[in-house]
Amino acid sequence: MTELARSLRPTRVTQVEASASALQGGLYIVAGSFESRSVRATELLPAGGLRDAVVFSYEDTLDSVMGRYHSMRIRQELHAKGMESINVLGCHFSDPFSVVRNFHTFVCTGRLRPDIETVTIDTTCLTKIHLLLLLQYLEERMRIITINILYTEPLSYATAFGKQLSYGIERTVYLPYQSKTHRSRGVGLIAFLGHERLRVERIIQELEPDVSVIILGQPGFSKEMYDDSRRINDTLLHRSLYDKQHQLAHVPANDIVASQDTLIQQIEQIQERGCDTIYFAPLGTKIQAMSIEMIRRLELPVRMLLAYSIPRKYEKSMYSQGIGPTYSFQLIDPARP
Repeated sequence: MTELARSLRPTRVTQVEASASALQGGLYIVAGSFESRSVRATELLPAGGLRDAVVFSYEDTLDSVMGRYHSMRIRQELHAKGMESINVLGCHFSDPFSVVRNFHTFVCTGRLRPDIETVTIDTTCLTKIHLLLLLQYLEERMRIITINILYTEPLSYATAFGKQLSYGIERTVYLPYQSKTHRSRGVGLIAFLGHERLRVERIIQELEPDVSVIILGQPGFSKEMYDDSRRINDTLLHRSLYDKQHQLAHVPANDIVASQDTLIQQIEQIQERGCDTIYFAPLGTKIQAMSIEMIRRLELPVRMLLAYSIPRKYEKSMYSQGIGPTYSFQLIDPARP
């Protein structure tokens, strides 16, 4: 286990286990959603700690009654916990830069106090591409020392009821994430699998990587979610049986440390095959996606890019059902004083 990962073991919480003094003066970031679980982490926050909040409001969330209701509930909870400043910033799921761009404008216009050292993020309903770019911004541009991460599981996804999580693919984006080596002739891909096979297949078709590693969440958040993921990704999983350029790995759905260790192993194996340019497709769980940020912080000798297929629209009425456990952990960079 790397030093950076020692504070990363997620724990289930019934109340955010940070005292008001530990969060004093910090910033809280959350995204409203049509999902009922989007409110849960905010409900668990201690009163009287955090002073400022940024609530991201997705355009498609505002199009749904439940989305507007949950966004209002989040703001009400923040007011009740004594937040001094609650700022609502718009964003759109089809624009990978909308969250970090609007947050950057918010910071540069002096609306955020300059002495912020601690940020708490409810990652539950931020898209994975938005989350990764935001984490990079907080670490590189703002030099935030401590980032508290919250994430609330659902009890089930729409796929359990015969529906899809998303429909169609609008476009695929490939974004530079870290460059610690020269461009190589070989290209590798590491893709986390979730419940959206077509989004992964689109990336594989467009990139035509020399080596691809698909990572299945095992165990999943639940046996039912794991079974659904295996069923949905059946063709991708079978390809690893006969295609030596297409490999399969497993990592728990909710263990960022195991995910980071697996990524390091896979990166080394891909580099041994002559590929120093590796694309990472964060299409599994949110906790797995954050392990990609941990790899970036390790500054390994690899050229990292993010590969992300943007859907035309998300399932709103049944995207997720129920509210599962909430996880809490910290991203603390030991290199910082």
